[in-house]
Amino acid sequence: MEWIGVIGIIVGLVFFVIAAMKGWNVLITSVVTAVIIAVTNGMGIADAMLGAKSSYVTGLASFVQKNLLIFVGAAILGEYIDKSGAAKSIAQAIVGKVGTKSPYLVLLAIAAVGAILTYAGISMFVAMFALIPLARPIFKECNIPWHLFCAAWSLAACSFTMAMIPGVPAIAWINAANGCGVSMTAAPVLGIVGSVIAIVVSCIYIKFALKRAQAKGETYEITAADSEAAEQKETPSLFMSLLPLILLIVIIIVGSQLGVANVVYIGMIVAVVVSMIVFNKYIPSQRDTMGNGAKNALGPALFTSAAVGVGTVAAASVGFTVIYEAIFNMPGGTYVSAATMAAVLGGVMGSGSGAVGIIAQNFLEPYLATGCDPAALAKIIATAATIGGALPNSGAMFGMLAAMGLNHGNSYKHIAAISIGAGLCALIVMIVLANLGVA
Repeated sequence: MEWIGVIGIIVGLVFFVIAAMKGWNVLITSVVTAVIIAVTNGMGIADAMLGAKSSYVTGLASFVQKNLLIFVGAAILGEYIDKSGAAKSIAQAIVGKVGTKSPYLVLLAIAAVGAILTYAGISMFVAMFALIPLARPIFKECNIPWHLFCAAWSLAACSFTMAMIPGVPAIAWINAANGCGVSMTAAPVLGIVGSVIAIVVSCIYIKFALKRAQAKGETYEITAADSEAAEQKETPSLFMSLLPLILLIVIIIVGSQLGVANVVYIGMIVAVVVSMIVFNKYIPSQRDTMGNGAKNALGPALFTSAAVGVGTVAAASVGFTVIYEAIFNMPGGTYVSAATMAAVLGGVMGSGSGAVGIIAQNFLEPYLATGCDPAALAKIIATAATIGGALPNSGAMFGMLAAMGLNHGNSYKHIAAISIGAGLCALIVMIVLANLGVA
């Protein structure tokens, strides 16, 4: 029965991924996937789907409870930046510096802006909702296919700033560092070397993807939103356009240093209120702007939480216990086993940060008892978990692609190449260095 459970997990997640590639509704396929896992693992369907603990609905509801307001606030802020013309003003400034002759440099510039935001502690989804309206006019001006935004964003927020680079205030790294009892800047050599490798490999891939798209004759496709923006005659000044974003970043950074509770929500409220004031004369309707922003947040939030619900059922199954025991006893040493465990759990749960949280609570002690370097272990676990969390069934992937107006079929390849491919290149080198005693 145990191995049937393992097979059930694999079959369920494969179905989930294929359905996503085919464009099926995530809420429907997530329920089907959870039922497949529950039935093959001998779990009561009612308990697995509706139970009060470790069920589909508790996983879904927990994510919504913790993140819905962040999604809504970020989407409203993004809507103000878009509809006011602030995005166009910022885009023109970036294009003025980078130019339009090198789409490759434009993609790297977008990635750099996103990396700065996420490294500063801005939530991945907050930064994404703010950056999308900035990027669209730039991509239009430079005639870059929109699906390549996914490549730039993957480098910005789904790569080295997820856990590798020293001091990054990402949830996965915070949980790993706390669990292993090390500081936020622990294992600096591993972090820096891994970050450099991930960046270099990602940049090579982005150049390859751009050339391939150009060779196919792909261009930027005009949307209704682009047409609406093109009709605007007056836009805010660059300073006014940047003001809400600057305030958001400053409040989060300063508030985090001072230990202010719920600082992300505070920064979001201030940024939205300031946007309402400074962009008032540039938008047709405050009511419609806020309403459309809130509406735009619901799809990504629900898609992400549905995938988390599937991961919750999978992690509570008998089949996953078999997987854990097999990985813990695999050859290759502590770091290889821990990395494999983190990556598999991240893939099963569809969440890198969620995987690290579970490892820190349940599976960390056996690894620490082997006498390995806690700093190196924390860095490797956090990095491997975020790689596993970038698999196609990841809740974050569904949410990101939905917010971008893309899908798994036309864009997941970029995430796979950068978040997983470049990440694995970095992780392998980090494990080798750790085994040599370098951290």
